[in-house]
Amino acid sequence: MRSFSLLLLAVIITASTSAQTSKEILDKLSAKAKTYTSITSDFSMTLKDAKSGTNKTQNGSVKVKGKKYSLTLPDFQVICDGITVWTYSKDDNSCTIDNLEDVKDGSFDPGEMFTIWEKDFKHEMKNANATADGVASYEIHLFPNNPKARAYHTVVMYVDKAKMEMTKVVVKLREGGEVTYKVKNFKPNGAVTDGDFKFNAASHPGVEMVDNRI
Repeated sequence: MRSFSLLLLAVIITASTSAQTSKEILDKLSAKAKTYTSITSDFSMTLKDAKSGTNKTQNGSVKVKGKKYSLTLPDFQVICDGITVWTYSKDDNSCTIDNLEDVKDGSFDPGEMFTIWEKDFKHEMKNANATADGVASYEIHLFPNNPKARAYHTVVMYVDKAKMEMTKVVVKLREGGEVTYKVKNFKPNGAVTDGDFKFNAASHPGVEMVDNRI
């Protein structure tokens, strides 16, 4: 009985320490993020799904300014000014326009990449001495408070210990598979304007505009 009590006490202490440690790291990330007027980053995105045999990697870039973002990938571009979302398909030179509120489906929002932990998530330090792509890192897991409202059940974050910057995010999808984002470079306070978060039809001659807004 005494051994069980000691084991239970050790588990409680470990859990408490892990929670506190993950909070400290996330608080530091939030504090840094609040000093940025904008963020630009190049990254790779890998989708893996054992059921379908999918294993595809694409390179992309993202610009973030508050709730606004611009995500560019080889086949498409998604631009959001915080109210409206433009989704441009390069293959057929078409762009759909939606109200942001109408297309929120619980997916991983590119605009959340560097601040997702700040609301509606529980967190846990899984490994304070992890290594991600050869970099000494903290491994922190995020769990949505309302998992049914999200298309994923877990977000795994890797934070560079030396730079105190997020370097990799693994999004584990509810229906199986995962999406991994690897940050290639991270540039805070870059030259970003509000025009970067509006779709410019003039830059795409002949583009077909499909407005889904009511």
